[in-house]
Amino acid sequence: MGHETEKLSFFRRLAKDVTANTVVISAAALVPLMAMVGGGVDASRYYMTSTRLQAACDAGALAARRAMDDDDFTGEHKQIGRNFFDQNFEDGQFGLEELARDYSATQDGEVVGAATGTLPSVIMDAFGYDEFELDVSCTADINISNTDIMFVLDVTGSMNCPATDTGCSNNGNVEAADSKMSNLRDSVLTFYDSVEAATSNNAQVRYGIMPYSNQVNVGDSLSSAWMAQRHTYQSREADWEVTTSSEPTYGYVTSGTEYRRTGGAYGWDNQNQEKLFRYYVSNYDQCAAKTSTMYDIYHDSNEANWVQTSQYGVDPRVTEYRAPVQYEYYSFSRGTYYNGGRCDLYFDYYLYWGDSVITVTETREQTGTEEEEELEFYWAYRDVEFDLSEVYSTGSLVAPTGWEEANETHVWNGCIEEADTVATASWNPVPTSAYDLDIDLVPATEAERWKPMLPSLVYPRYEDGTTNVYNTSYWTRSEVRTKVDKNQPTTYCPKAARKLEEFDSRSELQSWISAANGFVARGATYHDFGMIWGARFISPDGIFSSENATAPNGDAISRHIVFMTDGTQATNNYIYGLYGVEWWDRRVTTDGSQSQMADRHASRFQAACKAARNKNISVWVVAFGTDLSQNLIDCATPGRAYQASDADALDEAFREIAEKISALRLTD
Repeated sequence: MGHETEKLSFFRRLAKDVTANTVVISAAALVPLMAMVGGGVDASRYYMTSTRLQAACDAGALAARRAMDDDDFTGEHKQIGRNFFDQNFEDGQFGLEELARDYSATQDGEVVGAATGTLPSVIMDAFGYDEFELDVSCTADINISNTDIMFVLDVTGSMNCPATDTGCSNNGNVEAADSKMSNLRDSVLTFYDSVEAATSNNAQVRYGIMPYSNQVNVGDSLSSAWMAQRHTYQSREADWEVTTSSEPTYGYVTSGTEYRRTGGAYGWDNQNQEKLFRYYVSNYDQCAAKTSTMYDIYHDSNEANWVQTSQYGVDPRVTEYRAPVQYEYYSFSRGTYYNGGRCDLYFDYYLYWGDSVITVTETREQTGTEEEEELEFYWAYRDVEFDLSEVYSTGSLVAPTGWEEANETHVWNGCIEEADTVATASWNPVPTSAYDLDIDLVPATEAERWKPMLPSLVYPRYEDGTTNVYNTSYWTRSEVRTKVDKNQPTTYCPKAARKLEEFDSRSELQSWISAANGFVARGATYHDFGMIWGARFISPDGIFSSENATAPNGDAISRHIVFMTDGTQATNNYIYGLYGVEWWDRRVTTDGSQSQMADRHASRFQAACKAARNKNISVWVVAFGTDLSQNLIDCATPGRAYQASDADALDEAFREIAEKISALRLTD
């Protein structure tokens, strides 16, 4: 009050001083001028301080919410909010006094912040406005809308190794303790948890998974209308050789037959006649001696009823039979001896049957010569075209690829061979006939259709002389005709890819990525394979457009590919992959060389990444346990490439990606 009294006294004295009219007029004009200038200055300071205070509050709220794994808000999160506030608004900035800031959270996990302070005036103090009270509030939340997330995951052999073991190649295809595969499983679940915690009730969040190595397993997701009806494979087929030879012919000639009765006589039949036997002897006594002879000789061999019991020897060959045989029996009835030495004896004649052993002796004799044609079997290893129509109904192809054209069953494992492409090093722009790089391809011609991978049907060609298919000095693209059952190429077909669908629960995802369900690490690294098919599975156009184009609630869909690899691309020209066996098929290269493969697959990878980004799909790349190469950086949407040296860093990278996908935002 005293201060105001002094001001009034000054103006009264000035008014009474008639000699100072100019001063009075000037003073009177100065008052409104000071009010205008002072109001502008202090108002500007007020709004600048208030704006900066609001920004600091917002930054702290966002940082605190981002740090939360779920809806639980702790003292640590409160301090994170304060720290970010302090980084954006220093104590005493703009002359603000009595600064206070604090953060809390609602039951639903929404972070609420508030900041207050007093800003002393600079000029308006002369008009009775000493200070201004500032009070701001802020709210931050994570709330995800319709989102499609396609995991494209490297499941090559090196994923069996720990991230810290740089000398490990595949650990014998067995997951080591703390393997990168187990780290990946944990991080995928962390990602899921982060997204699910931020998902609104009416939003659709779908997950697809594309495991890749030197193949992708997408057959179960493809219509048979998109698959080729015929295809040429590096295979083999029968090649018979006809030869002619002259050979002697042999047969057996009977040299003797013996009958030996083994059982009693039966079926006697008196023939009611006499049989004359005439002998020439020296005297009567010799003639008389003949009268006591009884004859048992076969009459009817009954050969049609013989049963063979044994056979032995070659030359002679002796065969024994058993059968009833009819015999002749003679009994002496009368006789006459003539002095000239003739002896005529008469016998009564009977027939009877007796079980017998018949022994036939044969000798082998040449019967002539004969010209014979013989077929000798060979395999012809060459390009062979097969009809594939039965594969899509039965899951396999039956083909005469075995010894002497024996049928073999070749099972389709779900992996594929790509649509036709162009063997070029230039992919900017992508050639129109490179159908394999069209992520929106809907096949309508045989050139555009995919083919089943049939590993047991495929044989790389190499000359006889080595049993090792990897011995490049024996490789040939010419036909190989041989009796040798050749080795087959290296191949691996990963777990079947999962189309975009919602997971009913965390445990369903955990089961899907378990080793027990086939999510294991094998094979070599082809980044382009994973990116091409990851993009096809998430594209709103192309073969899955009916499933991907819109969401049930009609809102827009945010699309993301999360691409993780633990190594640089590692191509091999003897591996059976998405483009056949490159040294022989040469669909990607012109010479089948490893060097051309490496360069061209890297370029194709970039073309696939660009195709995905051009569809407004965000591409996130994580290099795990390996350097973040320029090829990986260039694939990612700018600013979305990460390097993770160990399990913790991988977990953090996946968490950060999930939080950014989850649309962290200010709600007030």
